[in-house]
Amino acid sequence: MKSIRNKITLSYIGIIIFTVFISQIIVLTSIRKYFYDNARELLSNQIKLSAEFYSTYLSSIDIKENVENDVDIFWKNTNAEVQILDTKGNLLMDSMGYSPKDIKSSKDFNQALLGKLGFYIHKPANSNENIMSISIPLKNGEKIQGILRFVSSLNKIDKHISSIAFYFILVAIVVIIISSIISLILSRKITRPLKEITEGAEIFASGKFKEKIVKSSNDEFGKLADTLNYMSEELLKTEKLKTEFIASISHELRTPLTSIKGWTIALSLCDPKSKSEFEDGLRIIEEETDRLSSLVEELLDFSKLSSGKITLKKDFVNIYELLVYLQKQLSPRASKDNINIFLECKGTIPDIYVDINRLKQVLMNILDNSLKFTSNGGEIKIVLSCTDDHVIITIKDNGCGIPPDDLPRVTEKFYKGKNSNSKNGIGLSICSEIISLHNGTLKILSEEHKGTEAIITLPLQTF
Repeated sequence: MKSIRNKITLSYIGIIIFTVFISQIIVLTSIRKYFYDNARELLSNQIKLSAEFYSTYLSSIDIKENVENDVDIFWKNTNAEVQILDTKGNLLMDSMGYSPKDIKSSKDFNQALLGKLGFYIHKPANSNENIMSISIPLKNGEKIQGILRFVSSLNKIDKHISSIAFYFILVAIVVIIISSIISLILSRKITRPLKEITEGAEIFASGKFKEKIVKSSNDEFGKLADTLNYMSEELLKTEKLKTEFIASISHELRTPLTSIKGWTIALSLCDPKSKSEFEDGLRIIEEETDRLSSLVEELLDFSKLSSGKITLKKDFVNIYELLVYLQKQLSPRASKDNINIFLECKGTIPDIYVDINRLKQVLMNILDNSLKFTSNGGEIKIVLSCTDDHVIITIKDNGCGIPPDDLPRVTEKFYKGKNSNSKNGIGLSICSEIISLHNGTLKILSEEHKGTEAIITLPLQTF
């Protein structure tokens, strides 16, 4: 498997080589075009002057006669090979004494026959040199008498371009080598923090959450290191909460079991005639058994919610009637502690599509907490209201409130508040999960020593 460092290095080198290669092609093509254009312009100017001189001073005499008389004054202004042809393509003269046979098919010759300045670069069959040919008509008025053709080898230009290309290639090689070294250094610099973060993540994966990743920069890698360090802190807190949760649950289970065992032994040893003592023992065993059943049920709910296996049995429910029922159910307990429970309904509340048993579980849990943390003579107020899209249930008490440090975490899994009356740390977590399953929200507001307010918001239609 290739490392990221190697991938980055190879990517940089690949981009550099591609860029240098394309740049070389563009530059060398431009240089070649520049030299070829200069050569063409030079020959074009020379052949135009020759054609003008011929038309002005020699066109009155037949072209064959001019050739036979060795009239060369009109083409002596060039170092190129000069050819004079008639309109049929027959070679009348070649300044080098050659007799090429393929002139008739040459593009420049055929363009000149049309009265244009012909241009053609080609490589003869018996040569490896590029040849530039320029042809122009020799006219007497508008009549074409023949064709003047300048032929020049581009060998010197090509050699000059090759030498330039050689130096460019050397420079390109040096650039690629230097760039590759710089790319290697940069890739190491970039991937070093990533390597440190990877090693730190592996340490966290082994369960050593107390270790920290050293932040070596303030860029994205530094932010990632901060995020992973924060994650390790949260995981450490979660582990601590789990430990405390297990200890709390163990205590919650041990207490009723100890009581049941104690009373079972006591009842087995007591005088059968002591009916009142026997009844008290059975009553306590029943209460502790109910307490155990409630705790186990809560744990099962928590397990289902955590694994996502819980299913809701929804139906349309009159939420006001449910609150009236809960108010009546809790009134004896509230009266015992001299606590008043008030219920207020603002306007007409439509039925909502919910799981009534799960919603009852949430409301009972919140009301149970309110009763538990509200002193004698206190009050609990339940307000039911409605907006265009949601039903809102507000449960507010004037109890002891929640400490500021505990408030943001009261609905977290395993979290157990510092208050001595706090239970096992799963009640509000279950409530929050159930409300979320209904696409609603549970918000807890509190001020220490003044009271707590739980706001449940449920959508009017969740089906």
